[in-house]
Amino acid sequence: MVVHEFSDREALRIAAEIERKGERFYRMAMGVTRGGKAHTLMEMLRAQEEAHAARFEQMLSEIEDEGEEESYDAEANAFLSAVAAEVVFPGGVLASLMNRRLETVRDVLLYAIGSEKDSLLFYMEMLLKTRNEGYKRTLEGIIEEEKKHLSDLQQLLEATA
Repeated sequence: MVVHEFSDREALRIAAEIERKGERFYRMAMGVTRGGKAHTLMEMLRAQEEAHAARFEQMLSEIEDEGEEESYDAEANAFLSAVAAEVVFPGGVLASLMNRRLETVRDVLLYAIGSEKDSLLFYMEMLLKTRNEGYKRTLEGIIEEEKKHLSDLQQLLEATA
């Protein structure tokens, strides 16, 4: 595994990409769910992922004007690299849909649950490593929303069993 050097700037860039991919996933999932409670949840999650991406991009634009920043420690770099590789760089949503692995609502929910867990791990590590109090508050809010996503998805999965 290649270990990248992370700082707030790099972590925010990856976080925005995670959210953009999540938004695209939920948009595609709406086609699989085709109405009902699952479709409504996918639309709500799509909109929230879009809003999260915008928040991360705003934070990134604010940091662009600042000077050099400190890199995270080696352990955090290794952890974030591993999570980012799973979340951002695997075959991705389009590959999953093209391979027909996401044919049912249950398939969509299981994939979404895994993605939300990976996102949570990434954001929690960012929260531990950033020194910027404003970023911490934003990350705490996004983490709470992602936990809610996970709970909503789990409840819907249990209801479809």
